[in-house]
Amino acid sequence: MKRSAFFQYLKKPLVAGLLTFALLLFITQYIAYQKYLISKNEQRRELNSEISFIKDKLQALIMYNYSATKSLAYIVERNGIPEDFEDIAKNLLEHQDYFDAVELVDSTGVITHVYPLKDNEVIGFNILTSKAASTGALATIKSKDFYIAGPVNLKQGGVGIVSRQPIFINDKFLGFSAVVTRLSTFFEDLKIDHINDNNFDYQLSRVNRSTGEEDFFLENDLSSIEEFAVPIELSFGEWKLYVVPRHNKTNTMIWFVIIGLIISLIGGWVAWYLNGQSERFKRLVTKKLEKQELQLKYIHETTENQIKKSESNLNRAQQIAKLGSWELNLKTNDLTWSEEVYRIIEKDSKNFKVTLNGFYDIIHPEDRDSVIKTIKESIQNRKPYHLTYRLLFGNNRIKHIDEQCEILYDENQNPVKTFGTLQDITERVISKNELLNFKNNLEKLVNQRTEELNDSKEALLNLLEDINSQSIELEKEKEKAQSADLMKSAFLATMSHELRTPMNSIIGFTGILLKELAGPLNDEQKKQLAMVKGSGQNLLGLINDVLDISKIEAGKLNVSFSPFNYLASLQKTIEFLEPQVAKKGLKLMTEISNLDITLVSDERRIEQVLLNLISNAIKFSDQGTILIKVGVEGEFAVTQVIDEGLGIAKEDIVKLFQPFVQLEGGLNRKHEGTGLGLTISKSLIEKLGGTIMVESETGRGSNFTFTIPLKF
Repeated sequence: MKRSAFFQYLKKPLVAGLLTFALLLFITQYIAYQKYLISKNEQRRELNSEISFIKDKLQALIMYNYSATKSLAYIVERNGIPEDFEDIAKNLLEHQDYFDAVELVDSTGVITHVYPLKDNEVIGFNILTSKAASTGALATIKSKDFYIAGPVNLKQGGVGIVSRQPIFINDKFLGFSAVVTRLSTFFEDLKIDHINDNNFDYQLSRVNRSTGEEDFFLENDLSSIEEFAVPIELSFGEWKLYVVPRHNKTNTMIWFVIIGLIISLIGGWVAWYLNGQSERFKRLVTKKLEKQELQLKYIHETTENQIKKSESNLNRAQQIAKLGSWELNLKTNDLTWSEEVYRIIEKDSKNFKVTLNGFYDIIHPEDRDSVIKTIKESIQNRKPYHLTYRLLFGNNRIKHIDEQCEILYDENQNPVKTFGTLQDITERVISKNELLNFKNNLEKLVNQRTEELNDSKEALLNLLEDINSQSIELEKEKEKAQSADLMKSAFLATMSHELRTPMNSIIGFTGILLKELAGPLNDEQKKQLAMVKGSGQNLLGLINDVLDISKIEAGKLNVSFSPFNYLASLQKTIEFLEPQVAKKGLKLMTEISNLDITLVSDERRIEQVLLNLISNAIKFSDQGTILIKVGVEGEFAVTQVIDEGLGIAKEDIVKLFQPFVQLEGGLNRKHEGTGLGLTISKSLIEKLGGTIMVESETGRGSNFTFTIPLKF
């Protein structure tokens, strides 16, 4: 009794509303607190990630500066001030993104060499007499080792870091090698806008070892927020990195608290309101349910009568046509038959268990394997079938059956059911047998005619004997030709290997001579050696082409498959050919529809095809643009090399991929080449599972398109 009274008390609208408010308030405030903890942890992770990234970049900057100054100092110590200082400095700048200028300073502290000169007009500036620069310079001389000075108000303008390496020969100070990094360059590499960044405030400082004070690189003073300072210990001194979040994301917890309070108030009010209206709703729902129950009962009875009537009509129609239907669930292998199927196979639907194997047992033994094979292939290949066969009953009684099947799919085009019909066509087959007798009589007439033709058989045999004799002779000639072709391929492969070794030596030694490692060369010697090296490289390319074509003809060209970045390989090929493009005054553009294309193929052979096609576009173009388009279509990467060059006549396109064929004949042709590049490219593409085609028009350029499977 007491328990019942307690529950009745809880059902009171005011009590229910207050309890609901209290429960919702507890849940929402707990969620708000958890959100506060999650936001706090996310902010800390984001801050740590940003600090770690900048710290790694700063350490990389220092190490690259160290490497660059060391390299330049080593060159000066060994060979003196290099005459090609600009080339050396340009090479250092091209391979690093971390500094803006390279300098050489003599023993008096005067800057004598700077690259680039633009925006770095500091030649003649004495760093030993400058109050701002002398401290770091003197410290470098004293330590006789690499030293970084910063932050420095650069003579060129702005704030930056100066890395210096003292140059000593026989313990005598001769000057510095130095690189200058603007702070703006460092922030650009980090992709940080320290002024307009909405997420963080940044500051970088260096601790003065003598005074312990910090020298800040940027104008904003963050030294008061010491908890955000991260020390970076380096052999060149202590640095501090400040990364301070501008927005406190944990403030969003307040909104969750407010929203939770609102939800609790609304929930309490709804509980109070609904609890007071529950009795009215209960009566309304009960009345509605009773009405729907009566309607459903009527619909059920009406539908059941219609289904029974339809089934009766269907069974009657199937019985008249001697046509039954069946259905097979491919997921459960459940098989169902109509009544007419049971009548056709002469089985009782109440006692006979419907299975595929049970049905196969009724099929005539001579037809059974063929029927089973057809059904299995239909399921595997997702194709309908239509076949006729025989059923065998007692006393060797036979029925002829015509069966058809269709496959049903779900919304994802996966096969789920097969539906078919089974028709007794015994009477039709019997009728077909007046026809067989007629056919037999016709065959007798044909045999009589055949006997009349046998007289000419001997003449035909003699003719066939002559033809066979000629075929034997042709086969012998074919074997001789194949043998000669194999000997040619073997000879080409052997000679290519023998020629390639000395050619590599010629190219290598001429390269060494051109670098003047063995001594200085005059201009004429350099010119002639460059001609020797160029001719050697052309001859080596010819040898490699001949070797490839001989392997292709012998069926011994091997390819290997591994994943690689296709766009990186394309970029590497383009960079290799850029000097040829610039020399002819052409413009080379790319149009990439997918920014990430990974192929599982032979990277070296793909680059060989790209090199052949783009080189041809450059060779046969005197002006205009070469466009390289790359995209993905289905399971293939599609590449187009489009030029605005000479173009190809329609009657010559069929000759393009034939070996040793040049469309320009004779000794006066304008363009060099062996005529093997496109033949090799076509064989490689097809070997890798792709296709290649060309569209061209004389005077309007060409479009070579090749496809490569993403996965072989």
